[in-house]
Parts: sequence; structure tokens; C-alpha cells
Amino acid sequence: MPGLLNRASRLRAWTTGLARGRSGNVTILFALSLLPMVGLIGYGVDYGVAITDKAKLDAAADAAAIAAVATAKAYIAANPSQANVTANAIAAGIAQATSAFNVNIGTVPFAQVQLQTPQLVRTSQTLKSTIIYSATVRNNFGAIFRSPTTTFSNTVTASADLASYLDFYLLLDVSGSMGLPATTAGMSQLAAKNNDLNSDYKQGCQFACHYPNNNGWNLAAGKIQLRSDALNSAVCSLIQQASTPSVTSQYRVGLYPFINQMGTLADINSSIATLNTAADCADTTPWPLALTKLLDTGTTQLYTNNDPSTGTGSGGTHFEVVLPQMKTAITNAGGFGDGSSISARKPFVFLVTDGMQNGQHYSVTKNGKYYYPGNPSTFPGYTAGNFDGSSPAQIDPSLCTALKSAGATISILYIPYNIITFTDYGGTVAAENKKVNAFSPTLATPLQSCASPGYFYTANSPDDIKNSLNAMFYQALQVARLTQ
Repeated sequence: MPGLLNRASRLRAWTTGLARGRSGNVTILFALSLLPMVGLIGYGVDYGVAITDKAKLDAAADAAAIAAVATAKAYIAANPSQANVTANAIAAGIAQATSAFNVNIGTVPFAQVQLQTPQLVRTSQTLKSTIIYSATVRNNFGAIFRSPTTTFSNTVTASADLASYLDFYLLLDVSGSMGLPATTAGMSQLAAKNNDLNSDYKQGCQFACHYPNNNGWNLAAGKIQLRSDALNSAVCSLIQQASTPSVTSQYRVGLYPFINQMGTLADINSSIATLNTAADCADTTPWPLALTKLLDTGTTQLYTNNDPSTGTGSGGTHFEVVLPQMKTAITNAGGFGDGSSISARKPFVFLVTDGMQNGQHYSVTKNGKYYYPGNPSTFPGYTAGNFDGSSPAQIDPSLCTALKSAGATISILYIPYNIITFTDYGGTVAAENKKVNAFSPTLATPLQSCASPGYFYTANSPDDIKNSLNAMFYQALQVARLTQ
């Protein structure tokens, strides 16, 4: 037994020593791991401080970037005619951005912050600001591990579009073909009763001819909508879109009907009230409306100084005369700008036409110049005008090049001829109808070439005409914002 007890005593002593040794090892291991644990916690604290500081600085940079463009935009809007307005606006924007940044950062714990001078540039109608800052944050725990600071930086940009100053020159075809009813149903309705030109046509004429002694005019009067009526309604709708008080200083609209030449119904400097009056836009205005009144009568309208060589002319459709006249009108109204200011307005020419060129005249010539006195003459001292022969053709797209090259955007609304149905009994009118029907399908392609890329519309009904003209207007506004 004594031997057994001795062995038991030795076993207890050994296990007790082992336990004491393990306890000492745990203490040592814990002591050794405490330092990195404290370091990790310290790093977490330092990281949290840095993240908080960065969020505050980022918010301040955002505010500064927005303040820069907002201040500059407001300055330009308030001082559109000021010399060096852009430079002054940029200086004001930079000063405001710096102030906004400093105010918004307030106190940033343990940080030294450096703000680069804000950048603000104007590219045509777009302002863009750039804010760059850097910061160094002192680490309270990281210094123990030879990481005394945390550094970070950020770049923030903001942009704003300036108001674009746009001129809309509505070049409106009022040649005889715009006296066609606006729908095929209307054409059939008119033809069923109209005996104009029966001596050679031998069936009802589908034109509401606006010449003396022609019945079509009276038969259509307020009962059958003509293409000129539909166009007039569309023009009034566009004027309404441009008449919002907030944009009336930005957009101008002028009305320029044409036949052989371009006349002026309301020039580009006209007020909204003047435009509405000139285009007979009041709901109480009886038929015919302004553009229908201007349909070819055989004598010039919108003439000046009692001179029958001025005004719309008569008898044909002469793009080769009208488009150069439009270029002159734009030049005289201030030229071809980029839309960046009141003195640099960007011109859009809205050409609304059936696309049929016709080289004829209803005129007299004197000293190599065409005069349009009518038949019978309505101008004292001028003999009656006469036709010199119909010659329908396509538009020559190169006629549009000078306008586009100068800086105008040409937007075209093509109103195709409705095919004229008739029985061919021979005669002048039947021959004319055959010419028109043959040419009609070929007119769209050269008109597309005349238009600026992406600015060609086709309208086949009164609703199409209205919707397309409004779409042309809004497209011009949208592209001005996106590209400038």
C-alpha cells in the first residue's frame, strides 16, 4: 500500500504542476495577442474617423460643384448683354464654390484639407464645374504601428445647360397646290360639285382655286378643310408652344409665306400677340384664315411700297428664289449664331411644302424683272400678267447648302400631294394632273437631302401636320440642349 500511495501522490503532484504550467502559457499567449487586438480596434477607430471625414468632404464638394454652375448660370441669365459676361460669371461661380465648400466642411476631426482652385468652364451653352480636394487625417492608434496618417481625395463634377436663344423662320408654301383639300374624302367632296375648268377638264376640279370666277373657292369656304387651313392651325399651335412666359425671350418666330418669292406675314421680331393676329389664331376668326387668304390669286400679296415685283409673286413655286431670300432675311435679323446669347441666336428654318418646284410665272416682265400685277392687273401702270408655261420639277437640294453652311438648321415638313383621280378626256388640266401625279412620288428624296440630318418629317393629314410641326419645334429645343 505504501508504494501505491506514493505513486498516487506523485501523479497528483504531476497533474497539479501541469495545470499550473498551462495557466501560465495562456497568460503569456493572451498577453502576446493583446497588442495586435488593440491595434485592430485602433485601426477600426481610425478608419471610422476617416470614413466620416470623407463623407463630410464629399458632401461639401458636391455642394460646391453645384454652387459653381448654378451661380454662373444665374449670373448669365441676369446679365445677358454685359460685356465679358462669361468671364464674370465664371469668377462669381468659382468664388461661390469655394465659399460653399468651406462653409459645408465646418470642422473636420483630425484632418488637414486642401481644396484646389475650383474649375469652371463654358463650352457653348454648357457650364461644367470640377471640384478637387485632398485630405490627410491623423491616426490616433495607427501611429503605434508606423501608420500615422490616412490620406484620400476626390473629384466631383457638375454641369448645367444655359438657355438657348433660337429663331424659328417658318417658310410656308401657299402656292396653288396648297388649295387642295386636306384629305382624299375632301377632294372627292369638292370634285362632286365643282365645275371649275369643265370646258377642258370635263369633271369636277379638286382644287379650291383662289382665282377670280372660280367656283371651287366658294364651294370649299369653311366647309371643306384645305391643306392651307390645316397648316394654319398647326402654325397657331406652334405659336402657342413658343408663348410660355418663361421662354418668350429665348425663342422668336417669324412667318414667311412664299409662292414665286418670299413674303413676310410677321417678321422674326414680332411679339406673340402680333403673330397670333397675323396668323388669325383667334378662335372667333371666320374662314378663310391667313394662309388660306394668301393662296395664289394670280397677283402678288404681302408686297411693299405698292411694288408688284415684291411680295409672294404668283403662278409657280420657286425655291431657287425663296431660299436665298431666306438667307438674306436671317443675315439682316442678326445672322447665324450658336444660340449662346441674344446677340448670337441660332436660326432654324422650318420649310413646310409639298416639294413641287414649278418654274412658271403669272407675271409681266420689264427690264428683265418679273412683276406680278394679276390678271386683270390690280396695280396702276402695269398691264395684266400672263402665264409663261407650267414646268413642274423636284427641288434642287443644293439650293439648301448655303443656308446650312452659314449655320442654319433646315427642318422640313413634307406634305405630299394626294394623287389626283380623274378621267383623261384630254386638255390642259388633264395634262397638268398627269404631270403632277407622275412627279409626286419622286419629291420626298430631294427634300430629304435638302433637310439637315434628322430633320425631315412627312405629314398626310391635318393631325399629322399639327403634330409634326410641334415635333419639329421640340426637336430643335432638345438638340440645342444636348449639343451645346
